[in-house]
Amino acid sequence: MKLSLKFVIFLTIFSLLNFGHFSLAAELIPNDPLYDKQWYLQKLNMPQIWPMETGENNVIVAVIDTGVDISHPDLHDNIWVNQKEIDNDGIDNDGNGYIDDANGWDFIGQTNDPTPQYDINCLTRKTCLEEAIFHGTLVSGVIAAVGNNNLGVTGVSWRTKIMPLRVLDENGQGTTDNVISAIEYAVNNGANIINLSFVGNTYDPALAQAILDAYNAGVLVVSAAGNEEIDGHSIDLDVKKRYPVCFSGPNGENIVLGVGATDKKDVLADFSNYGSSCVDIIAPGQDFFGTIVYDKTIPKFNNYYDGDFSGTSLAAPVISGLAALMKSYKSVLTNKQIMDFFLNNTDSIDWENPGYIGKLGKGFVDPDKIFQAIKTQFNVGQLIKGSTAAVYFYALDGKRYVFPDQNTYFSWYDDFKSVKKISDAELAAIPIGGNVTSRPGVKLLKIKSSPQVYAVSQGGVLRWLSTEELAQTLYGQNWQSFVVDLDDSFFAGYKVGQAITRASDYDPFTEKNMAISIDIDKGFNS
Repeated sequence: MKLSLKFVIFLTIFSLLNFGHFSLAAELIPNDPLYDKQWYLQKLNMPQIWPMETGENNVIVAVIDTGVDISHPDLHDNIWVNQKEIDNDGIDNDGNGYIDDANGWDFIGQTNDPTPQYDINCLTRKTCLEEAIFHGTLVSGVIAAVGNNNLGVTGVSWRTKIMPLRVLDENGQGTTDNVISAIEYAVNNGANIINLSFVGNTYDPALAQAILDAYNAGVLVVSAAGNEEIDGHSIDLDVKKRYPVCFSGPNGENIVLGVGATDKKDVLADFSNYGSSCVDIIAPGQDFFGTIVYDKTIPKFNNYYDGDFSGTSLAAPVISGLAALMKSYKSVLTNKQIMDFFLNNTDSIDWENPGYIGKLGKGFVDPDKIFQAIKTQFNVGQLIKGSTAAVYFYALDGKRYVFPDQNTYFSWYDDFKSVKKISDAELAAIPIGGNVTSRPGVKLLKIKSSPQVYAVSQGGVLRWLSTEELAQTLYGQNWQSFVVDLDDSFFAGYKVGQAITRASDYDPFTEKNMAISIDIDKGFNS
């Protein structure tokens, strides 16, 4: 039921725009030229996370905000497309109640154009806010600006889809009725995560119900804690509630992941609201550089990017982007599991914030700990099997690799004691990545249809031993005992590299000790 009395939600961007653990073997640095301006990504050690997951395009984040510049070159490829709708044919093809909603919806103008709505006159007369106009575009870029495209900035998740839903106008104001409709739209059209970077000061039971319905439907709702509102000071939300960040379920369940903001030194930002009854986690939220609305006809909008933006409105999409990465990495994660992984894997920043002890939720977000916990819980890096005899290695890329035969298995392991049996349903939820190849330096391989004998290098690279003398030098007089015949079908899992023409070209001992795990052998990081 919707309330007949509509009240205004004030988007907290007026003070938002203050101008002015696991040891991974390698990092993945995006080639986006403005990445160096995104200090918060480096603060969160994202280059150590991205080798495991950069985001999947089947994960959708609904950005319920002031609209999104869907033509922005760093966002365009990550804008959600309603595959069930034929654009601009004037027909509600998917029967969802919205005509031609190919990329989202404007709930203020009730149109299929979810971009910010403004004109140069309102900017000249100062009857609208520049910050409000590009707010949704900035938030979207934090979540999912296209990564590693050699352009501009990168999002936390490189390929996640953004569903733009406009509920706030050019002054950052809107009604709860429109927010409710947008939440319902997001849930009904497949959003996995909803980002709410705004607050209001009045409790609306209908909005609370909409968020509860989203939570019960399996959607993660992420909300900004809000910025300073009283005499230039931030608010203790344990004393003065703000919404939607302070909504809870009928029995006190935590149905909203509330996010506060810190500066570069892990100190609670002076604008950030706090209070552990509403704030669950803390994330960076100061001095951001990102995507903004582009309009070459307006001087203030003649750049695709700008910086020095701060606010809990930016801390929230950091969390939304991380949630999208988690969902991409392990698609079976529920919204409750994602929330628990966030809350159970944080860093204490009490030392930096002695005046806010007990007021900062569970602490500062730690992506390293989060992904380590996911790996541990879901058997990543372990041997697994279902009800059949096939044994798989669950690799860091989130896929399972099968051992094609026992010779391959015993090149890596001495026995089957470490194999964990899981349900066939759990096994089926893990995508297949291919075959495990023989551990380098341990076996010599040949296929039954050919007399050529190969040594194995990292990554399943086969190197032809050009003479029997080389085989004897490298593997001893009984070198033939190391030879394993492969079926032609298994040979396809290998790659042929350079031939070995002299003993100095290949050292079995070194090769074996460089490949200390299947993950490393396949080029994944551990």
